[in-house]
Amino acid sequence: MKINTCGQRSTGNTIDRITSESLILAKNDVILIDSLLQQMQAASPGIEVGERFERFVLEQILKNFDLSNEEIEFGWTDGSLDGGIDGFYVLINGRLLTDPTDFSWPRSGVEIQVYLITSKHHATFQQVPLDAILASVQELFDLSRSNAELAGKYSADIKRCRDMFFAAFRQLSLYRPSLSFNVIYASRGDTALLGASISARATQLTDLLNSYFSASTATFTALGATELVELHREVKSFALDLPVQECLTAGQEGYVVLAKLRDYSAFVQDERGHLRRYLFDSNVRAYLGVNLVNADISETLAANTAPNFWWLNNGVTILATSASLVGKTLKLRDIQIVNGLQTTESIHRHYATSTPPSNEQRTLLVKVIVSQDESVRDQVIRATNNQSAVEPAALHATDRIQRSIEEILLRNDWFYERRTNFYKNEERPEARILSPLAIAAGSVALLLKNPIKSSKLRQKHLRTPEAYQTVYSEVFPLNAWPVVAMLIRGAENAIVRLHRTTRSPQGQYLSAWRGVLAYVVAARAVGTYGFNHQDLVAIDQGKVTDVFIDECWAVISKAVGSHSSAKASELLLMKIVHALDSKWEIQGHPADGKRGLPTSAPVVGSAAFPSRPESEEFLKSVSDALPLQPWKPGVHVQVATTIGVKPYRVTKAIQTLIARGVWLQQLDGVVFDRAGKEIARDESRVKRHEAPSEQSSAPQAHTVGPPLLEH
Repeated sequence: MKINTCGQRSTGNTIDRITSESLILAKNDVILIDSLLQQMQAASPGIEVGERFERFVLEQILKNFDLSNEEIEFGWTDGSLDGGIDGFYVLINGRLLTDPTDFSWPRSGVEIQVYLITSKHHATFQQVPLDAILASVQELFDLSRSNAELAGKYSADIKRCRDMFFAAFRQLSLYRPSLSFNVIYASRGDTALLGASISARATQLTDLLNSYFSASTATFTALGATELVELHREVKSFALDLPVQECLTAGQEGYVVLAKLRDYSAFVQDERGHLRRYLFDSNVRAYLGVNLVNADISETLAANTAPNFWWLNNGVTILATSASLVGKTLKLRDIQIVNGLQTTESIHRHYATSTPPSNEQRTLLVKVIVSQDESVRDQVIRATNNQSAVEPAALHATDRIQRSIEEILLRNDWFYERRTNFYKNEERPEARILSPLAIAAGSVALLLKNPIKSSKLRQKHLRTPEAYQTVYSEVFPLNAWPVVAMLIRGAENAIVRLHRTTRSPQGQYLSAWRGVLAYVVAARAVGTYGFNHQDLVAIDQGKVTDVFIDECWAVISKAVGSHSSAKASELLLMKIVHALDSKWEIQGHPADGKRGLPTSAPVVGSAAFPSRPESEEFLKSVSDALPLQPWKPGVHVQVATTIGVKPYRVTKAIQTLIARGVWLQQLDGVVFDRAGKEIARDESRVKRHEAPSEQSSAPQAHTVGPPLLEH
């Protein structure tokens, strides 16, 4: 078996063959790595150097897949009972699998890649880490054993990632996927000094994985300081040159050109021949495998005698902030390929596996749109992707509310990644970057005041228009979002600080407890569980220090016990409340102002519940059964019980009635007219809600959304 290294250095069999120049080079690379880690440490102090090195290694290895910070965290399994595996990632056609129930499974042309990574901040390579992985692999990839039947003890993070692999293998095995295992050992050592014992263990590992799965390939790669430096130097380039054959139209707004297929294939590849996945809007869609459309594309590419490719294909659309045609080369900056992913991936796969004739002249139609206006760019993304079947939730990044959240957070030094890795690629401080799911979790915990629902929130729960509009309601004060960002990130940091102290698994309970902790911090800061949105905005952020949050987290930890294995629940929340009562005087009750999300199962318009308009008789029966506003929490359930239907039908009917102006918008016990003026309130539930002023970003005159039913 060949041991791979990502560098170009010679790897002789004995130390005698290593030149003094290579030794100096290796030492210099170690110094450079240590310098990079020190810079990262300065940007995010308090992180132990070994942990910082692990994160650095994971980012370099997975750089080409353009994973978000949350996705990297998902497979970062380091901690107690990790079986020697610090990173465990399962990728399907280049897309990380995190939830089998919320994944677009391809049906052919499938590539499953498994990355098993161990990372040690050692100055040498040692056998012990590979011994640990070998023992773990013997169990973890034995399909006959369930997690409960494993002889060794493994963390919940390892078991979760194991479940991802099992789900992928079982779902796709009938489609004869390409299966590869990438075992990677990274350290600050010199790959030229790998000993015979490490080579032997590497061979055992790859042979074992190949014996478990027929037609699979397993490789072992050692990454030392030199290789890590080379990976780090591979930057994502968004400024590229595309050779063109013909320019059909040109102007300040863009170009329409014909480019040779092989030139376009080279354009979307990096220096190692890998597809530049970061050029695609990853929120929109992923490669769907060899479906009917992609099969036709592949057949056309394989048939050299077929008509010119651009006659048979719609081409691709590229967004750029600037473009200029110099001779026969189109120079582009800030590239984003917003339409044509399936075509691009098919072309890339074709030229990766075949050598075109030297005289091949087939071309691809490329449309380049030049604009620096973000709103225009968002409109183009939505329009180009609505031409084919794309899940609407995937296009929410272009919504006005998403741009508004990004803008208000940017004014407060927060960077909201409504477009995946946009600010990460700009090398903004990691501690100030927030994902849409993190902000959504904060919204549910703090604006809907439902921390338990927040702990269970997943991207799939925001797919319905009702749920999405509830979580990202334009009725929420715009200046509440920076407070949400501050509290949710502060909660995450407190949990991570405990993780570093105890070395307990972090990933499994970070998302489960951040919303609960943020909610408790807000309640303590305001002095009541009955805080409203304006109370949230008025929180003195200088008061919410790390010590303040850590004190809250200590009370939660003591109340729930081993939260590393527990899940947040309403019962645990009440235990936390009792513990808080004995520590601080917090008024009210957690049910004050609590609201839920529309359930994801009975979604009108889904396959299970086909969309159909309700009859006027049904709408009238709902309207007649509704009490006068302000409504009490759960009014839709009461009405559903009265007229004998499912609550989701009542919810949909109330939305229609509000849109028609039959009933008015309501939030936290306050009723607003169509102009956004408060006209009624439930005094038992609204203690200090101030009427919106002309400058307030509370209910807008143009806002007619779903009824904000307080479940």
